[in-house]
Amino acid sequence: MLRPTPLLRQAERLINRNPLLYGPGPVARRPEGGIGAMPPLRGLVVCASQGLAVGLAGGLLYNVVWGNPGIQKVEDYYKENPPR
Repeated sequence: MLRPTPLLRQAERLINRNPLLYGPGPVARRPEGGIGAMPPLRGLVVCASQGLAVGLAGGLLYNVVWGNPGIQKVEDYYKENPPR
């Protein structure tokens, strides 16, 4: 038997002995509901579409609230300095 060294004691703490969390293996964990309970491909598609929808809504809100200040600066520059 090995003597309990600090390294061995630290390794003992890393082992998860909670049977309700993992059961017989990591795959035995069953989610209750939502995206985690869906089949993998469907969950990925739902997650990606929700991310795309949130990104588009955020971009539209940004353009409506702040009016895209970068383009406004370019337009102001060309009003002051018209091309020849």
